[in-house]
Amino acid sequence: MKLTEIESGKECRIKALKVEPELKKKLLELGLFPGQVVSVVQKAPFGGPVKIKVKDYCLALRPSEAEKIEVENCDE
Repeated sequence: MKLTEIESGKECRIKALKVEPELKKKLLELGLFPGQVVSVVQKAPFGGPVKIKVKDYCLALRPSEAEKIEVENCDE
């Protein structure tokens, strides 16, 4: 499942980052790594950014970036 498929207000666990090496390094530095639980705060309409909460801060990702983050739903 992709991060873009998670509904607002739901938590998920990151399984894999299938992004370019430069972006992967940046995401890892921001705390997005396999096994980390994140929650989707808001998904902007019309292809806008996906706002997620990681630990105690929020982060906005482009839909094209969020599409490449593989997750599993924590609510199941």
